[in-house]
Amino acid sequence: MSSTIKIALSLLFFLLSIKTQAQETTPINSNEKILFNAKIFTANTKMPYAEAVAIKGNLIVAIGNFNEVKNALSNKASLINMNGQCILPGFIDSHNHALQGGDGLLHANLYDSAVTIEALEQYATKVTNDGSGMFDGFLIIEGINIGTWSHIDELNNTFNAAGYAAKPILLRGSDGHTIWANNFLLQKAGITTNFISQLPLETKKYYGINPNNAPNGFIADSGIDKLNAILPEIQTDWVTAGSKAMEYLNSNGITAFLDPACGSTDATENEMLQAYQKLSATKQLTTHVTAVVVADANGNAAKQIANLKKLQLQYNNTRNLRVLGFKIFADGVIEYPTQTAALSKPYTNSGSNGALMVDPLKFNQFVTAADKANLLVHVHAIGDLAVTDALNGFAAARKINGNSHIPHTITHIQIAQPTDFTRFKQLGVLASLQLLWALGDITTIDIVQPYIAPELYKWQYPARSLLQSGATICGASDWPVTSANPFIAIYDAETRLGLKGVLDSTQAMPRIDMLYAYTINAARALQMDKQIGSLEPGKMADLILLDRDIFTISPEAMQQTKVQWTMFEGRIVYQQQ
Repeated sequence: MSSTIKIALSLLFFLLSIKTQAQETTPINSNEKILFNAKIFTANTKMPYAEAVAIKGNLIVAIGNFNEVKNALSNKASLINMNGQCILPGFIDSHNHALQGGDGLLHANLYDSAVTIEALEQYATKVTNDGSGMFDGFLIIEGINIGTWSHIDELNNTFNAAGYAAKPILLRGSDGHTIWANNFLLQKAGITTNFISQLPLETKKYYGINPNNAPNGFIADSGIDKLNAILPEIQTDWVTAGSKAMEYLNSNGITAFLDPACGSTDATENEMLQAYQKLSATKQLTTHVTAVVVADANGNAAKQIANLKKLQLQYNNTRNLRVLGFKIFADGVIEYPTQTAALSKPYTNSGSNGALMVDPLKFNQFVTAADKANLLVHVHAIGDLAVTDALNGFAAARKINGNSHIPHTITHIQIAQPTDFTRFKQLGVLASLQLLWALGDITTIDIVQPYIAPELYKWQYPARSLLQSGATICGASDWPVTSANPFIAIYDAETRLGLKGVLDSTQAMPRIDMLYAYTINAARALQMDKQIGSLEPGKMADLILLDRDIFTISPEAMQQTKVQWTMFEGRIVYQQQ
């Protein structure tokens, strides 16, 4: 079964089966309870497995076998026989755009499904007619699989033809870095042949052109800003989006995540943090949220740190919400035709090394200042040059400040040099990996392999090499770029099998290490490993019950695993119908 079909089925299951906030009368929601006769993975390396867990209020008070935990609570405690079922700590996602994902559930969205242009046109007709894709006369569809950008000519032939020629149409790539606009919208935005011809080379590369040097509708990264300026102002209800996100994430067993882009340091107001705060006040925030805001590493570090400290004063007293630091974009994405990921060797078709979005010296200074202020730095780095420069920045901070023990993070790491593998452990930098992407399909083969040097391509998503070099691997999804379902990600990480075969089997991850990646390791990325991430006395009672024993099933069965219930701080917040 293809990755896109698996994701679509996962989403369909969520929409059909979700049930939240179980009734208070069930024994599982009693204040004191012992779950026994279970197969429990604790994620505590000193005692990885247990048979029973005692919970009082929102905390775990004892774990082990039944005889060891039965006296930890009063005789009023509910005794719940789990009949040998599998229990895990709540999953933790170290890179999840929850509010944007929740908003995507409310609008026209293909959720990264690989569809033909004909099927895309049919969907466009549907969401035009039902209004879910229309905003002030603009047709906007989210979640376009980036493989679609290999068919620019077909997009132009379809969405510039009669019926569409006088309608502004925007397709947003699921990667968050790319879009396609039809000719009507390009003209409206002033993106013309003359406009592109006058751009400097470093900016021109963000716009796709046809053989006549006219724009072909494809735009990447900062090139999107010009088009965004004329799009209708869409008033997003972030609270409603957050509520939908909580339902979806809880249905996938996720009880904590790092939101890597909660506004920016230069915003006068932060609507996303306000939404999380409102969700918390109404007891709808059924996950632990660690937030970072987008910063400019080339800008004034002191000013941005001061702004971040103000956000912390405003929001860090909110239950289950903490603002911890900054998100930095070191580069873009690697796939053709975007090719803005920063590589040490040039793209074979263009001779460009991509777009390194930070000045290395200024980045070093920014990271050092943030680290000294006890603030987390979470870096988007896809190309190997971006990964190396990010590590150099953290090395500079460690050299000046000493080891602050702040778990700075590099996320994505699609290509990395072997010489950098050991540096993660040496510098105490975590690797936040979206291994649902690490499979043989069009996004890793067709639109990558022909365009980069073979000596770089061989190190694509080098998860096992990082693991063996001592790096801490943290589970992550980048939802809504792709599904947040950890079981699909674990399957892909373990098999690396896609429609076009296996993507370097030597980099396959052991299942047990993926379970640690989605629990205690990811908790470290959130700086919450003392409170969550493993089932231990004194930690939050965040647990999930699964419909199968994931330690004995095949990889194929793993991807079909379902969460039967999710417990957050001792209460059931999702239950499968």
